[in-house]
Amino acid sequence: MSTPKYKHLSFEDRCVIEEFLNRNLNFTQISNRLHKDRTSISKEVLKHRFLRGSASIDRPCCFESKSPYVCNGCDKLNHCKKQKYSYNAHIAFNEYKQTLISQREHLNITKDQIASINDVIAPLMIYKNHSVNQVYISHSDLLPFSKPTFYKYIDLGILNVRNIDLQRKVRWKLKKEYDYHKEKVDTSIKVDRFYSDFKDYMEHNSNASIVEMDTVIGTQGGKGGNCMLTLLFRQFNFMLIYLLPYKKSVYVTDVFNSIKNILGIDEFKRLFEVILTDNGTEFSDPESIEFDFNTGEKLCSVFYCDPACSWQKGSIEKNHEFIRYILPKGTSFASITQEDCYLIASHINSTPRLALNNHSPYECALLFLGKNNIDKLNIKKIDYDDINLSYRLLRK
Repeated sequence: MSTPKYKHLSFEDRCVIEEFLNRNLNFTQISNRLHKDRTSISKEVLKHRFLRGSASIDRPCCFESKSPYVCNGCDKLNHCKKQKYSYNAHIAFNEYKQTLISQREHLNITKDQIASINDVIAPLMIYKNHSVNQVYISHSDLLPFSKPTFYKYIDLGILNVRNIDLQRKVRWKLKKEYDYHKEKVDTSIKVDRFYSDFKDYMEHNSNASIVEMDTVIGTQGGKGGNCMLTLLFRQFNFMLIYLLPYKKSVYVTDVFNSIKNILGIDEFKRLFEVILTDNGTEFSDPESIEFDFNTGEKLCSVFYCDPACSWQKGSIEKNHEFIRYILPKGTSFASITQEDCYLIASHINSTPRLALNNHSPYECALLFLGKNNIDKLNIKKIDYDDINLSYRLLRK
């Protein structure tokens, strides 16, 4: 199997070089066999050749300064009295590995750079839970190395940031509690609202605004107590968060009635054209969301994901990670207020995302939603360095 031009030489490649040199073949023939540039082969031989016999012999061989630079294939090798250079695959590969180790051990960072990172970036990551990607966006001038190198410096303990301070490097995963006493959803409500119907609708309305809907629970495990209703504009990752006293459809209806009153019917129809959610009992009254009962007009269309297919609304599932940075699983929502939900949503929506070309959901959604509507929904833009995605955000 040939070696791509952009790959380093392997041990097998070096064995081929040694064998071909022993056969007295030139660099062009070797490069054709390995599909590498002939200059790469010549540099490899020059770099890893070694002097055979006594170094006190002062009669240089003619191959010392011209191709092939070694005496592997010379027919006078056994009785020649001159200095003899040789190439060996094992020796060359061991030298290559030692070079890699020594180069990677070297730290390409100065003490002043370390101090700058610790002064400016470390507090953002330790106390405000900023991600590596986020600090790269907002402080790229202070980070003269790659993201993998950043993680390496953290592992080596060079910076004040530790692995425990990273959002996803260390994580405890709690077992999900299932409520066996929850009410069963009447499946008849899903007629014409299945995920297959959603795909059919999107084929004919490809520009429709899609809002994914879900809930986030606290310590009550969904059996009661405060929980959060989350609404995510899929195209922009722009999320709204509303506090519910219980996971019941009547409270979900109250939230949508409030949004309709705040935005107005026309804007609600434009922004919430399609709503995609799961099969939870709190979403068992889709008609109260879809219709304006004052006029009987249908304002939007609610669709349901297939059972156990949360990936069908993967954007909102992924976005819930930001909530869990601030409110980890097992945290009680008893003291959370709606103002806290607005604050959490503002910080999350102001966080730049790699998937949005290093822009924040707020910036991406601004043109579509409109500044006036965003203000009505109580979402504020937070400066990059003021964003806080840790539990400290809600300390009172």
